[in-house]
Amino acid sequence: MTIQTDTEQQRADDFMGYGDNLAPAERETLASLRRLMRQVDDGELASAWERAEFPFRLIAPLAEHGLLGQHIQDEDERSHLLRGLMTAELARKDASLATFTGVSGGLFGISIRRFGSSDQKQEILPLIASGEIVGGFGLTEPASGSDIAGGITTTATPCPDGWILTGEKRWIGNATWCDRVVVWAKQAGSTDRFLGFVVPTDSPGFTAVKIEGKYSLRSVQNAHITLDGVRVPDTARLPAVHSFRQVSEVLKLTRLEVGWAALGNSLGAFDAALAHARSHEQFGRPIARFQLVQDLLVRAEGNIASSLGLLSQASRLADEDRLGEEQASLAKLVAASRARDTVSLCREILGGDGILLTNKAVKHFMDAEAFYTFEGTHQINSLIVGRALTGVSAFT
Repeated sequence: MTIQTDTEQQRADDFMGYGDNLAPAERETLASLRRLMRQVDDGELASAWERAEFPFRLIAPLAEHGLLGQHIQDEDERSHLLRGLMTAELARKDASLATFTGVSGGLFGISIRRFGSSDQKQEILPLIASGEIVGGFGLTEPASGSDIAGGITTTATPCPDGWILTGEKRWIGNATWCDRVVVWAKQAGSTDRFLGFVVPTDSPGFTAVKIEGKYSLRSVQNAHITLDGVRVPDTARLPAVHSFRQVSEVLKLTRLEVGWAALGNSLGAFDAALAHARSHEQFGRPIARFQLVQDLLVRAEGNIASSLGLLSQASRLADEDRLGEEQASLAKLVAASRARDTVSLCREILGGDGILLTNKAVKHFMDAEAFYTFEGTHQINSLIVGRALTGVSAFT
């Protein structure tokens, strides 16, 4: 791995040099984000994570660095590799921040960009990119996650002045305090018409209750949403959405982003482990000099480098509009599963200190669990890849 001198410690970045594929201007954009992240106090982020509160003051600087709008601007402005590396750098500092941007600018923003009307795009996208409003993505339900395509129970019933939305959503990020949520629903009386609506969170009948007792990505506010006859005009409907196929298009790109976030979370754990190995002494010398500790570091680095290679190639395919659902799923499932292993290896290097929040490894350890599960479980993503390999669906 290329080791770069930093004011705090040497940083492990890109062992195989995938970042060399960035254009010079893109490298400076990434370097600027790294400088911003160094200015953010780790103690502030750890305290917010421990209290399960979001650090709202960081929304403005994230917006200024383009992190809330990087998935909704013109496709030729930033490569998917740069977008991925920026997501990873954000998760390296704090995985909750990366998840927040992935929901508001990613899941919500991409839905508007791809399927919204001209008026919706002109009104909403600039506000999302600037951080003036925050979005959520209401797909998962209490009884339907992996089978949401066929198991959705939230309904949209036509009425003279628009639509009436009825149902429940669960695990919806940002939803306790965001301004608008894209709500996905089945048209009442139809078996296959899938619709999307941009719903203001202050709408009568819309309630969002924070899910308590969550011990991964604690700074992200996940909610249980109830839609009790929420009325929206037809102008709230995403006009280009007619089936679950459109939802899959959004998930394909955000699944790749989750893979990048899982990688960044691994890098954060690796940073903590490497710094500890260099500074912590046992038997009169730094533990980095012990063979077994070096083995743990190399195994972690192997996970990071291989995940980075897979994600970089998937990002190149996305730049060429050749990324398939199965390729995004493979990149996500590998990055997320290897992240799980990486954070465990890194936490082990810190010994007893590894379970202290001040040493950061345990936060990365816990956050890895969420990346392993959301945007498709490991098993569901495996079945998507398996279907592509065999030509046979094993979902049912």
